[in-house]
Amino acid sequence: YRDKWNVLDQVHVTPSLLGESDTSWYFWKAGIFNPRYLYNKKGRYKGYPFRSFAGGKFTGGYSDHFPVYALLIKKQ
Repeated sequence: YRDKWNVLDQVHVTPSLLGESDTSWYFWKAGIFNPRYLYNKKGRYKGYPFRSFAGGKFTGGYSDHFPVYALLIKKQ
């Protein structure tokens, strides 16, 4: 936002998902999904996320932010 990077999206995991039962999961890692094709390649906003809409018009982009993800590993 305004030329300062922030992490606004969140991943919420319930305690029961990461519990002690045999059907539980381990948290492995989280990150920001930001492959190069999600960036503007030229112009004033080069290096910014390639937005879906700008000025009320569809640009053909993806989003105005990069999505976050969490990887979980199932207990065996």
